Amino acid sequence: MPELPEVENIVNDLRKKILSKKISKVHVYLTKIIRNKKNYFIQKVKNSIIKDVLRRGKFIIINLSDKRYLIIHLKLSGQLLYLSSKDPIEKHTHVILEFKDSDKQLRFRDVRQFGYIKVIKIKQLGDFLSSRIGSDYLSISYDEFAQVIKAKRKIIKSLLLEQKIFSGLGNIYVTEALYQAKVHPKTISSDIKNAKIKKLYNSIQSILKEAIYLGGFVHKVYQKEGERCKKCGARISNVKINNRSSYFCPKCQKLQS
Repeated sequence: MPELPEVENIVNDLRKKILSKKISKVHVYLTKIIRNKKNYFIQKVKNSIIKDVLRRGKFIIINLSDKRYLIIHLKLSGQLLYLSSKDPIEKHTHVILEFKDSDKQLRFRDVRQFGYIKVIKIKQLGDFLSSRIGSDYLSISYDEFAQVIKAKRKIIKSLLLEQKIFSGLGNIYVTEALYQAKVHPKTISSDIKNAKIKKLYNSIQSILKEAIYLGGFVHKVYQKEGERCKKCGARISNVKINNRSSYFCPKCQKLQS
C-alpha cells in the first residue's frame, strides 16, 4: 500500500505533468470505483482544468476549475499511470482521463479494487478530510505529537497507524520508525518517556523526508524476520498486532515491564 512518501512523490510527479491541462474526455469502466453517480462524475470532471495537485495524508487531491476537487485514494493496489493514448490499456484499468491537445492520458488502475475516486465541491473538502483523517505527519509539531502520545493509553504501533489521529503512515514506515527510535511495537503509549517520544518523533520525520527524497526507503527491519539486526546482531522477530505483522529487534527494542 502506498504510504505518505509514495503518495507525495506521485503528487509531485503529477504536478509536473498535468498542471493546467484541460480534461476533454472521461471514461469510467468500473462504476464502483467512482464514489459519485457515474453521469454526475463525468459531467463535473469533463472540461475541467487542473489547477493544482495536492496531498493530505494518503489522499491525492486534484484541484479542478469550477470550484471542485477530484479526490483519489489508492488504497492497497491503486496506481495512477500517465501514458500515451497509444499504449495498450492494461487489465484492471477502471478510469481514464484524456486531455485536450495531448495524446497523454491519466489512467487509474487497481487490481484489488479497494481504491476510489470522488469529485466534491471545494467547500466540502474540510468536512470530507476531517471525518477521515487527522493531522498530516509532516505538518505536526513535536508538542502536538507528544501530547497525543501521553494522553492515550494504547499500544504504540496501533496508535501510530490510526489515520484519524495522525495521517499518512502505514505498517511499513511505523515499523521502521519504531525500530529507529528503539521502541517496542507493543509499548503502551502513555508509558513512553519524554526522551523516547522525542526520538520517535524525529525518527518519523527523518524517515519520511528521506523516503521522499530518495523516491523510496531501504527497509532495515520490515519483512526481515530471522535476519540479523544491523545495530546489534540479534535476529529480527515478528509479532502480530491487530493482525498486522510487526517486525522488531528484541534486543534494541525491549518491552519495558
